[in-house]
Formats: sequence, C-alpha cells, structure tokens
Amino acid sequence: MVYQRSGGTTFYVEVPTRTGGRVKLATGTKHRGTAKAIERMLIDLGPKGRRAWDLLEAVAGGVLTLGKLYDAFAVDDLDGLRARMVDVDLSPHVDTWLARIGEDIAADTRQHYEHLVRSFIPEGKKFERSAFTVDALHAWLAAYPASRSTRRKAHAAMSGFAKYLVRAQLIPVNPMRSIDAPPANGPRLRWLDVPDMKRLADAQPEPYRTLSALLGGSGVEVSVAVGLLRRDVDLARKEIRAAGTKTHARDRIVRVAEWAWPYIERAGAGLTPNARLFPTLDRWMPGDEHRAACKVLGIDDYTMRDMRHSYAVRAARAGTPAELIARQLGHANAVLVLKIYGRFMPSQADRDKWEQIATAQDAETARAAKKVAQMGAQAGALPRNNESQPPLSDWLPSSRGGTRTRDPGIMSAVL
Repeated sequence: MVYQRSGGTTFYVEVPTRTGGRVKLATGTKHRGTAKAIERMLIDLGPKGRRAWDLLEAVAGGVLTLGKLYDAFAVDDLDGLRARMVDVDLSPHVDTWLARIGEDIAADTRQHYEHLVRSFIPEGKKFERSAFTVDALHAWLAAYPASRSTRRKAHAAMSGFAKYLVRAQLIPVNPMRSIDAPPANGPRLRWLDVPDMKRLADAQPEPYRTLSALLGGSGVEVSVAVGLLRRDVDLARKEIRAAGTKTHARDRIVRVAEWAWPYIERAGAGLTPNARLFPTLDRWMPGDEHRAACKVLGIDDYTMRDMRHSYAVRAARAGTPAELIARQLGHANAVLVLKIYGRFMPSQADRDKWEQIATAQDAETARAAKKVAQMGAQAGALPRNNESQPPLSDWLPSSRGGTRTRDPGIMSAVL
C-alpha cells in the first residue's frame, strides 16, 4: 500500500520479491495520484500479475530505480528496459566492422565510412546499444551538416554497420531499414574545355600539376590517380591501368588524352616499375591546391570530381561511342553516360551526314550484288571450256559415280 512516513512528504510503496518478501522504497514523488499509479504497476508485475521478478528484484536490489521501471511501464517498453539493463557498448564494434570490410573497399571509402559512423557513435566514448534506435538515427541523419549526396553516403555507411550488428546478434533488427535514404540529387554537370584544363593544371605546382592534367585527360578518380605505380603506365600506348575498387568495372585500362600525356610522360621518366607516380600525395591533399588554383583563375564551382565531366563532355563531342566513354569512366554500362552526356553527342546535322554515308554504302553494296548476279547469269550460257562442252543447264543432274560428266573414261575411273 502507499504510505507516507511521519513528517515526510514523499510517498512510499512496498516492492514484492520472488521469495515472498517486500522491500519498502520511496516513490520519489509527492503526488499521491502518481504514487498510487506506481502501486498499481507493482501489483500488475507482482505474484498475482505478470510475475516480472527480474525487474522487481532489480528494483529491490538497487540495480534499477523505481522511476525508470515506472517510465518504461507507462509506455509499455519493459522489453526495451530489459535490453538496456544488459546493454552493450557499440563503440568498439565500429572498429571491428571497419576491419572486416577493409579488404573489400578502397582505403578512402573506409575512411569516409569511419568518419560518417563516428559522427553518431563517437570514438572513445561509451555508446549503449539501447541508444541505437530508429528515432535517434533518423534525427542524426536529418541534422547531418552536409549536402544531400553526403547524407546518402551517411545512410549507406550506417546501414552497413547496422547489418553487421544484426549478423553479430548484437541487435535483433536493422533500424536503418525504417529510414529512407535522402533522395538523390539531379546529375551534376560542370566541365571545362581543354584550354582551361591546361590553365588549371599549369597554375599548380608539381606534383599537383601532373595530377590535375591526368584527371582531366583521363577521367579517373582521385583515389586511383594518387595510387598509380610506374608499371601502371603504358608509355607506348599512352594508357594507364586505373585499378579502382568501387565495382568490378572500375578496374580498367584508360587512354590518356593527347593534351595531357606529356605531363604523365615527364612524371614517369626514370622511375622504377614499383615506384609511385605521386609518392607524396594522398586522397585529400590535392583538394586544397585545386581550390586555390581555381580561385586565382576565377573558375567557380568546379571540383576535382568535375574533371570526369570535362573528360566525358570532350569525348562525347568528338563522337566517341557511349560504351567506350562508360568503360573509360569505370561505369558498368552506358546508361548513365547517355543520361548525362547524351546531349553532347553528335548533332542532327552530324547524324544526317553519317546517314548519307551509310545510304551511299548501301547503294554501293546493292550495285556490287547486282553485278555479281549478272556475271553469274552470263556464265551459265557460255561453254565450260574451249572444247565446247554442253552448257551447264544441259548437264546430267546425277550419274552412277556421283559426277556430272559424260566422259565414259572418267565415269569408269570413278567406279
């Protein structure tokens, strides 16, 4: 029953235990109605109700406060309360997850994932499993201070971590499945023509100058470019092996544009096969030099990734097949190339020109076929040789020896 001690203002209740005893505890409230509600909860959880001894004995033993039990009971979250009582620190599991996926993704992608997930689960601080909820994750993603595309990456990173937690049986379900990824942005399209790409490259000191030319002249990713070895460069064919890891299509052979090749050739001169082309650079360093050069030259809103657009637009304008551009960029197929760069493909006048050429070729093929047919018809009306043998139309369809000759000597020889 609810009671007050002499001279006190706080109400007390008796908490039942599995052995039949009772422990008197303060409710922490001066409001009789609230205290009576707590008493009704204890009756519901006691021996004549749900018999929730684990929770009642946790309260009686001081492991759990009566207030936390009542808060969970009021919102029907007793299972959640039990999970919180045996909570797990998820922070160390971030490193375990990153180590497991490290062999399957590029190093810079791993760094991105770590940065994104750690913005929700700080390193070196305890992060209880009970805090890994849909509401908390939704609030984190919605407030993430970045562009929509970066928040999509954050969604992907956290979804991967949550899948690991499910597989490790640390959580029962993946809460990220209840959170929609931010909608994708429309395809960005910002490019420079070759004269401006050369100006941009030349405005930077080495080795950033060569790197800039390589990016604009081949369309490879920054992470791939900074990891190139001398043996990846084919001086005879003016090609490089771009060993990207994002998808199988990213590991490909690309052709470097003529305007950019002299930069690459100079950078590779005298290097041993296993030497890095850019030994002092990592994925992040070139960005500062690129932005500084753009500012000096008055080039606005042009990122290093936009150099892929510059390559693709130039190639599309030259009439390069979409499949070849896709292969150069490391796309699995030409769908995205056609979607983004299709407007730069040859114009209607160009198509008319090629249609005229194709029509002329069709006519030439038809004339050649007609001429062959005429020659065949004439050959059928002429003697086979100078001995004036019968025309072909007068030959026997078959003979005993399987030959069409009338010469008895030949026929007997066959037999």
